[in-house]
Amino acid sequence: MFWLYALTLPLIGALIGWVTNLLAVKLLFRPYQPLKIPGLPLSIQGVLPKRRRELARSIGETIESELLTFDDLLDQVRTDEMTERLSRAIGDAVHEAVMLRTPGLIPGSIKKFIADTLADIIEERTPNIVDWLADEVAHAARDEIKIGRMVEEKMNSFPLEILEEVVYRVASREIRHITAIGGVLGFVVGLFQVLLLYLSRLIGTPVV
Repeated sequence: MFWLYALTLPLIGALIGWVTNLLAVKLLFRPYQPLKIPGLPLSIQGVLPKRRRELARSIGETIESELLTFDDLLDQVRTDEMTERLSRAIGDAVHEAVMLRTPGLIPGSIKKFIADTLADIIEERTPNIVDWLADEVAHAARDEIKIGRMVEEKMNSFPLEILEEVVYRVASREIRHITAIGGVLGFVVGLFQVLLLYLSRLIGTPVV
């Protein structure tokens, strides 16, 4: 009988540990909606679905205050490369408009001279105009554009099924490790129980 316990206790412990950790991971998401327990004033719901709005608000506030501020977005727009590309695009648009809309009575060489001159002037002045516009837009939009609120709304509207699928796909290896560790710990607990049972047999004291 002792050897039967010695074989089964570690295996049962490993199974319990593995199943327990697997359920703990599953209960992060499932069930999506509150599940009423019959006969009890209790309900079960996954941690993330239950705390979704609170979590979304916290993540949004953290992103807006620590990771991605309005000034950070503005700095990405006001780079030298972006200003140069914008200046070139506006200059090309002006050049094309002058060439197309200037009356045909005007010689082509004169039209080209006017178009080139205006395009050069525009490209030269555009950086200052972009800086001015950026300051004006930033001043007007700073109180209107709330990055944290946008992140919160996106997270609240994001389907939980897709979020769960993404988490399992990205962290599949870590999830397998968690469940495996549960099995290993359960096996160790089973071995410890076998050791206690063996020691109780040696000293003749039953283990409670």
